[in-house]
Amino acid sequence: MSSNQGGFGSAIPLEMLRPDARMLPVEEFEDRRGSGFLLHSADAGAASGAPVTEVQLMLDEPDPGCTAGLSLLVYPFRSQGAGHLVAIGRAPNNDVVIPESSISRFHAFMKAAGDTFAIQDGGSTNGTTVNSASVPAQGHGPPVELKRGDNVRLGLVEMTYLDAHGLREFLLAKDR
Repeated sequence: MSSNQGGFGSAIPLEMLRPDARMLPVEEFEDRRGSGFLLHSADAGAASGAPVTEVQLMLDEPDPGCTAGLSLLVYPFRSQGAGHLVAIGRAPNNDVVIPESSISRFHAFMKAAGDTFAIQDGGSTNGTTVNSASVPAQGHGPPVELKRGDNVRLGLVEMTYLDAHGLREFLLAKDR
């Protein structure tokens, strides 16, 4: 990350989730690890120097080498406070902590929307987008529902949204 501030916040390395993906059915995997995730590349960068992640899900014909050289971090959605809301930002009191200077202290929040999540900008300085479309700030429009594989940009940080089933399939694709 360009302004790491001492770590990767609440992220965990992708490989740490592989044993659970192998051993647990999707419902137990979701109970243990969460129902929504943002995937982020720890070492890839765009021309601007900003971290970028783009995960291509090819579940029908997986290429075991498709992630070679990538160091992926996973930010699980786990609410520690209001229950149905997941706060995202740079400050350590958020549920999802991303210590990058282009991300506001409280940048955005997710809330459960059926089997997926919806995202709303929290009035951040550098904005939030989903698939390059701006996400309205709270009070300025509806939240944006996320779909598996959506590109989510918080400030200058690009990530990929996956639900528990999608993340588990992504982890298991390397085993095939």
